Amino acid sequence: MITRDDLIREYRARGASWPALVLVYGILVGTLAWTATAIV
Repeated sequence: MITRDDLIREYRARGASWPALVLVYGILVGTLAWTATAIV
């Protein structure tokens, strides 16, 4: 049985990882775009 505290803890843990994921994706896309323009 999952308690409300467990849900809140899980929600905060996942919420904290979102900015990191967005940052990593932004760096990946930015690098791809930069190399594409460098090649052209």
